[in-house]
Amino acid sequence: MTIGADDSVEEAVRTMMSHKLRRLPVMDRDKLVGVLSQADIARALPKDKVGELVEAVSW
Repeated sequence: MTIGADDSVEEAVRTMMSHKLRRLPVMDRDKLVGVLSQADIARALPKDKVGELVEAVSW
């Protein structure tokens, strides 16, 4: 599973939650341009939403 460099944070969160991923490679066409982690998103979320993300991607 990957996310596109132009995809939204919401799309990244949905992908991470639906596939229980803690890290998500970020692609620009066929080139890896980064890796988005659960911690990256957690820092950007409101504090009341962080628990939901952690629970959703934990097994």
